[in-house]
Amino acid sequence: MTDRSARALLRRFGEFADRFAGCFSRHPQHAAASQYLEGLFNDSERKSMQAMHGRLSDPISYQALQHFITDSPWATPPVWAQLRAVVPVRHGILALDDTSFPKQGRHSVGVQRQYCGALGKIANCQVAVSTVLFGAHLTWPLSFELYLPKPWFTDPGRRAQAGIPPGVRFREKWRIALAHIRQVLTAGFHLTAVVADADYGSNAAFRRGLERLGLRYGLAIRSVLKLWTPDARRTQTAAAIATALPTHAWRRVTWATGTKGPLTARFAAVRVRPAKSRGDRWLLCERSVIDDERKYYLLNLDATASLRALVTVVRSRWPIEQQYRELKDELGIDHFEGRSYRGWGHHTVLTTLAFTFLQLERLRSDDDPRPTLPHVRCWVREIMAVLYVIGNRKLLNLIVSFQRNPPLRR
Repeated sequence: MTDRSARALLRRFGEFADRFAGCFSRHPQHAAASQYLEGLFNDSERKSMQAMHGRLSDPISYQALQHFITDSPWATPPVWAQLRAVVPVRHGILALDDTSFPKQGRHSVGVQRQYCGALGKIANCQVAVSTVLFGAHLTWPLSFELYLPKPWFTDPGRRAQAGIPPGVRFREKWRIALAHIRQVLTAGFHLTAVVADADYGSNAAFRRGLERLGLRYGLAIRSVLKLWTPDARRTQTAAAIATALPTHAWRRVTWATGTKGPLTARFAAVRVRPAKSRGDRWLLCERSVIDDERKYYLLNLDATASLRALVTVVRSRWPIEQQYRELKDELGIDHFEGRSYRGWGHHTVLTTLAFTFLQLERLRSDDDPRPTLPHVRCWVREIMAVLYVIGNRKLLNLIVSFQRNPPLRR
């Protein structure tokens, strides 16, 4: 990266941060937000406040940065609203999903023994409900909200210690998800479909909520979901319907190319009616070509939709796992060590802002293939490291000393 391109990137970063200035009531808050974003971009391995603060080029005091995240009363909804406003892609498929943060102890807000996707088992963790927009080439996170299990509302002391506001009430994950979808629609996004895993897809109330919003969906469902088939006298499970399908009903479909080659499986589709529902839907059944693993999906696309169209919708979810990895590995969204409800929300929205800036930088590139997010993150990290060295007189003197008298001579 040249001096000119580095200066241009820093200018764009400053302009990006300035777009959120109105979300903070005072200039010191805006300055602290910019420094926190800088900290997320710098080369500290752990994205805890102390580690990030130690690598800032011109830092405010550590106490001021900590207060800004854990105690300062700035609200996150305006920041999320502004983030959705700056996303340049305004239409696409919206993915709903949970992401988990393994934790030790019981004091971090929202922590409980529950299914932890990061570990693939029941474990002590926090869980957040999120929405992600899949554009033509890139993903754009549009919301994150911490799920608070019921026990957190039956223990006043624990709730007070975590700083959970009195107005926050228990909500199931599917209700949180529907609220997020309404926010996305209000922000002016056009959703071609909504996709989600079986925890959401198997919930009839959630599906009805999407239909009331006039949205198409392609949702994973559990194999035991009861469905009516044409001319059937009783309901059958999705698994039973798939087992009864003739061999010729299954077709091999490739929907994308992964790191190990084409992503392919066998699919079959049949019109069904979910129990206690009105109108027909598509039941899409999937069989792995490797081990015959079965998966099932429910879609409300038109009756004329092709099998490939059905597969394209339900299989559009796969990039979300890569996005979660990048949010965690590159920006440390799961590194927050505070325990408060407010602090968790502050850290999460600022981490998502940092991710969005990197996506905007990727979008600017004309390279083919487009640079990966870790690649762009590396550019920004190098610039932040140079700024840190320039701002540290001791390091500068050490570099000059090494140049004059190299410690390793041949």
